[in-house]
Amino acid sequence: MLRARGIFFGDGLLPTYAYAFLASRERVEKWAARAEHLVAAAEGVAKRLVNDLEFYDAMGLHREGLDLVQIDPGYSRTCVVCRPDGIPVGADVKFVEVNCDSPAMMMFLDIVGQCLLELPAFERLRKQPPTSAADRLLEALVDCYREFGGKDTPTIAITDWEAQKTQYEHLRLAEHFESRGYSTVVCDPRAFRLHGGKLHVKDRRIDLVYRRALSAEIIERRSEVEPLIAAYRDHTVCMVNPLRSYVAGVKSVLSYLAIHEGADCVPNTLLLDNAKARDIVKASPHKWVLKKSESHGGNGVVLPGTNEAKWRAALAASSDEVWIAQEYIEVPRIAVPEVSGNRVARSEKYFNWNPFMFAGRYAGGMVRVSSTPLINITLGGGLLPTFTG
Repeated sequence: MLRARGIFFGDGLLPTYAYAFLASRERVEKWAARAEHLVAAAEGVAKRLVNDLEFYDAMGLHREGLDLVQIDPGYSRTCVVCRPDGIPVGADVKFVEVNCDSPAMMMFLDIVGQCLLELPAFERLRKQPPTSAADRLLEALVDCYREFGGKDTPTIAITDWEAQKTQYEHLRLAEHFESRGYSTVVCDPRAFRLHGGKLHVKDRRIDLVYRRALSAEIIERRSEVEPLIAAYRDHTVCMVNPLRSYVAGVKSVLSYLAIHEGADCVPNTLLLDNAKARDIVKASPHKWVLKKSESHGGNGVVLPGTNEAKWRAALAASSDEVWIAQEYIEVPRIAVPEVSGNRVARSEKYFNWNPFMFAGRYAGGMVRVSSTPLINITLGGGLLPTFTG
């Protein structure tokens, strides 16, 4: 089914299972409300502090990108497309990351869910299929475009660097947007050109850019993407997420949310910018996960007890780089069916829950599973849709 639909991730099929995460509607609604609270807090922080240089420096945000981050995108929201990482704790959930810069997998979530509903085992769930996350994404993008001042049906560019593992999702999203009446092109950010002051790619004028390249990468490679930056700065193109989502997307901001915003859905999180904080962590190393503020794909995350030398090296690095320490939460497990030889066996995997939040509202959730508590599809995890029943 996946192969027929072109659902590839990197060099192979998207890692998944003939299984879904099934939860009561009440539990999912509770978790979704917690996620909405978290994103609202991140939105508030980004809005208030995007021009606060003291906050900027404390969080380890790069000054060289300040002019780009402070560009008004032409619409009000900073965190439009988000996907927090949540760890279920009994009937509750704690969020250990926000992912509000350039999250992925919403189209893959939809298609995996559709495949499962075609299987006889999921027949009873067909009467209430999940809402399409891709449709909700498109709605959020177009709403930003309307607020930006766009009146016609926009031509959309989905942009990310070439050869990303998620390139097949970009293609499937483009096909989905086209099916909804929106002309869409997938391109590298370096492919844009300015003609008559307007942004073009492949002989098409672009009205709306759905940015999948990370803000930090755009900032670092700004000389390579000047046409895109110029159009964004001059308000001749609407780009979502805005570059200022960078402010809310770095992991160091979690320490600010946990302390200043009363976000009780975030575990205790310390910014390791002083000796006192590092001494607290040293005193109970089994208690803390160490995370480099600017990292993604599971890199720059060191769990307690997995590699003591690596953990201590990360703590030492926090004297020169921006790291956080986050209270470790026991990661729950789920049994999924896995092919072993000529039989199907149950295999226990660690899992977390990742809600998609578009314009601050829940738009469906996926579960990621892995053989280790460090869960990431890039590092070999797998994706399950969330069904309610």
